[in-house]
Amino acid sequence: EQWYQRRVRGITKRIEMSELAEVFFNKVGVVIFYFAMIIYLYGDLAIYTVAVPTSLASVTCKSNYVENNVSMCWKGVTKMNAYRSFVAVYVLCIGPFVFFNAQKTKLLQIVSSLLRHTSFFIMVVIALDRIAQKVDGVPSKTDIKTLVMDKVPDFIGVSVYCFMCQHSLPSFITPMKFQQRATAVLFSALTACLGVYLLVCYSATFSFGPDHLENIYTLNFENFHILPIALFLELYPVFCLSASYPIIGITLRNNLKTLFSKEEYPWIVDRIVFPLLTIVPPTIIGLATSDVEVLVAYTGAFSGVAIQYIFPACFVLLGRVKVKETFGREASRVNKNHSVFSSNAWPIGLLVWSACCMGFVLYYKISSAITGS
Repeated sequence: EQWYQRRVRGITKRIEMSELAEVFFNKVGVVIFYFAMIIYLYGDLAIYTVAVPTSLASVTCKSNYVENNVSMCWKGVTKMNAYRSFVAVYVLCIGPFVFFNAQKTKLLQIVSSLLRHTSFFIMVVIALDRIAQKVDGVPSKTDIKTLVMDKVPDFIGVSVYCFMCQHSLPSFITPMKFQQRATAVLFSALTACLGVYLLVCYSATFSFGPDHLENIYTLNFENFHILPIALFLELYPVFCLSASYPIIGITLRNNLKTLFSKEEYPWIVDRIVFPLLTIVPPTIIGLATSDVEVLVAYTGAFSGVAIQYIFPACFVLLGRVKVKETFGREASRVNKNHSVFSSNAWPIGLLVWSACCMGFVLYYKISSAITGS
């Protein structure tokens, strides 16, 4: 036991999920991992490419003018064409950052975090105030259904997407001085996140009603009587998602380079081709659809489930085998920082649950497409 404690001092090196994949998986497994990560990152960028122009179009297109049964933004310009124009402008403004590398993003992350917390606080306060004052549009209890089966597949995808954090865990744990407290710290943080999500969801549901919630929740506040607050909430996705777009894009670009080859690329391929491969597909999706809810649901339900549940569970199972081979069967017993979920039943159960979720969503989407519902 003393020999083991001398060998294992804690997590001193930041190890990303991609590095774990290369340690535990064979070549086919590594390719599958990078493919799932790339699909998820493409989904991320597509969501950003849709959400920001949608918010900009909402701010600028306040007219209810209809021409030939088509909603118009300005005279001669439909709302859909205005949205697509904003997609083009957004990509032209933010896309070039993907051609470079991001460094020293600490200030950007702090400002983004402040905007997120402020907007969440304001939205919850306004929603609770609407409920308390019973303003027009607040649904009654009979208007809110306990379960809508048609929305369960989307709910699975959205909930997975909202809690995507596995790729950030190494950044949390590695700098900790007392890593034996990591479980308590992470449990507290994730519990707080769950509390905020539930507060936002319940306040939104009982304030606006599930049938009147916009795909981008901040758009529900476009008619708030205090104009500066209404504009701030409408433009919140523009500020926060625009700050994240270059970082996600650079991560996707690097994953694409790793997937195809680890050798040096010619300058034009490295600096031009891969950034374009990163930017162009999400832009095409953004021009084709403005339905951010569908993008979030599909991204979360498939690639999100793989990254959040399937790959971590595989890492745990394979890692435990490696630990037993290296330190012996008593390693988990003498490790003071071992998980309370030390039984292999937990990761295996997670894999089964993930397969059930993906199978259910896939079956429902296919059957809906066949029946046309």
